[in-house]
Amino acid sequence: MISMDYKRKLIKEMPHFGTQPSISEPDAKYYSVVDGIKYRNSAVLVPLIEGGDGVEIILTIRSNDLPSHAGQISFPGGKVEIEDKSPVDTAYREAYEEIGLSKDHIEKLGYLDLATTGTNFMILPVVAQIALNFSPQINRSEVQDIINLPLEFIENKKNLRFTDKEFNGIRKSFYLYEYKEYSIWGATARILKSLSERLFQ
Repeated sequence: MISMDYKRKLIKEMPHFGTQPSISEPDAKYYSVVDGIKYRNSAVLVPLIEGGDGVEIILTIRSNDLPSHAGQISFPGGKVEIEDKSPVDTAYREAYEEIGLSKDHIEKLGYLDLATTGTNFMILPVVAQIALNFSPQINRSEVQDIINLPLEFIENKKNLRFTDKEFNGIRKSFYLYEYKEYSIWGATARILKSLSERLFQ
């Protein structure tokens, strides 16, 4: 079971995207400026579900045909769009579009700290408990497959490494989880690290 102790450790008040006077009121829904850098506001769902290995985290493998972060492991999510009343709506809408996860299967538990990407997205992670009877319906144009990552895997700090690699001639450092044949890195790894720190410290 997803314990009440876990729920108490999550952020209850939704963190707000950073804005500055240089962002006009209509654009403030979609963009943030932090330390002079402009970010596209986004949200992801961090879905927790009871599985064969206890509580599991639902992750997606992004389609190789997507224009950004193709083939990477991520959470269901995407950019805040005009129809979204809040970033939570963004996370719910994207989860439904990507894996068929409807609102009636979701119980929001709380939030994690905002995360940013090197491609200038600012992400609000929305943590939720998913109903046991959820059956994924994968949108193959966006998602190759689903991974159920045991929560206890990120509890073990030995499973997280800080490493570096050269991208387009530039060496970058990043966090990395290696689970079975999967490499989980970038913003997804940092959000998993944030979840682990919230729940297990």
